[in-house]
Amino acid sequence: MLGQADHPQIAGAAFGAGRSWGDETVGRLGRSALSWRVAGILFLVGAEAVLYGFSYPFFSLALEKRDLANWAVGLNASFAGAGILIVGPFLPRLIDFFGLRRVVAGLFAISLLSFAALLVFDGIAAWFLSRLVMGACFAALWTTTEIWLNGTVEERRRGRIIGAAMMIYAGAQFLGPLLLSATGPVGWTPLVAAMIPLALGVVVALSIRSPATHVEDVPGGKSENLRLAVSFAGALIGAAFLAGVAETSMQSLLPLYGLAHGLSDAEAARLVALFSLGEAILVGVLSLVADRYGRRRMLQLCAIPAVVLALLLPLTAYSFALLGPLLFLAGGTISGIYMLAVILIGQDFRGQRLAVISTGFAMAYSAGSVVGATPIGLLVDVFGPTALPVSIAVSFLGLAWFVTLRPSWAARDAAMTGADFVQDNAPPYSFADESEAVDVEQAEIGDLQVWDDRQRKERDLEKWFLERASEATRRAAQRYQAGADRLERAEAHQPGKRQGQLRKNKAA
Repeated sequence: MLGQADHPQIAGAAFGAGRSWGDETVGRLGRSALSWRVAGILFLVGAEAVLYGFSYPFFSLALEKRDLANWAVGLNASFAGAGILIVGPFLPRLIDFFGLRRVVAGLFAISLLSFAALLVFDGIAAWFLSRLVMGACFAALWTTTEIWLNGTVEERRRGRIIGAAMMIYAGAQFLGPLLLSATGPVGWTPLVAAMIPLALGVVVALSIRSPATHVEDVPGGKSENLRLAVSFAGALIGAAFLAGVAETSMQSLLPLYGLAHGLSDAEAARLVALFSLGEAILVGVLSLVADRYGRRRMLQLCAIPAVVLALLLPLTAYSFALLGPLLFLAGGTISGIYMLAVILIGQDFRGQRLAVISTGFAMAYSAGSVVGATPIGLLVDVFGPTALPVSIAVSFLGLAWFVTLRPSWAARDAAMTGADFVQDNAPPYSFADESEAVDVEQAEIGDLQVWDDRQRKERDLEKWFLERASEATRRAAQRYQAGADRLERAEAHQPGKRQGQLRKNKAA
């Protein structure tokens, strides 16, 4: 009879294969659940972007129809821009208390109620209050969905998925004005049209179930560790501020820059479109390159092309054919810097620290957006249109300083302060060399191939073992049945030999 002692390697392989089958099934189910979570969060990103793109022209046109002065319309728009600065300080604590799923669903629900309130109350005060609440909610949704996605994605696909999210966000923003053009800014139709994606956002957010190890369920840690985390992310927060300065300045002052260099109104308007198109498309390319060749290295390298592109703007300003492609590349570079910083935050931080750093990152970007255009516009008034690209170039020189010198200081401070943060957040934030990223990815592919070969061999061994075990069991059953038959015959015909036959059967 074949036993495990006779072929321990086969038996062990068989039982190991059984466990690997279970692990493989669990792995497939886990990957499927993860894919659904990521898809749900990407839907939430798109829904928020549609409403963000819808709300700006909707409020401006609706208030203009009420004969409001231009300064009042601008004041209403500033309420939305200041949203993250109002709600940002409270976000980490809200996430820690309620969890990301409930916070995101609540933000969608509050935004929906703000639009619904305008169906009931039509006073100017209601429009300003609703805009303030909506601006805070949209800004918080921008941050919380970013945190949620960053804490959910697999590490080796982080860059690609974050890049896809940014492309979805940019593309969905274009759908907002198209939706408004279909509904118009007057009456109940635009309000109801805006409430539909918000209601879907509530349902989708509540339907996303997170594993126990998800970001929202990880404890926040000591407050001193949180402060140390902020110091470690100082380079990324500085990058967010400078990206906000550059992006807002380019989008708001580019048309004036084009007009000052003899471009027509239509061509000057297309400059912003080309800049935004680069932001939407090139982030996908940069995310793939970053996953393959190293994210920190790409962030460092993106600062240099941004400086060069900004300095080349005055040389191409009089030719739309040359200026357009340059702005396309500049938009992709600036948006890529933001995206790479977001990826690195998700790579280096977990739990409540991820919420704290992401919120600080979003607040820094918004602060750069608020304060950036005004001083640069003043410089343009004083020194002429060339001050715009020069100011942007200086900003990105500052960014290059942040991402090359500041990390080494952070690593030195970590060594002096203690190992708590490093132990809780391995690896700590530092610009370690990622030149081996390609080899790591190839090694992962090789490991997967070896794993597939091993599983195939284990399945073959298990099949062989089960076949032999079945044959041995069948033969044992035949021997037992033959012994039982002989015993019955002995009892029936030769009662005197019964004991001897029993002993013979036992010996057999």
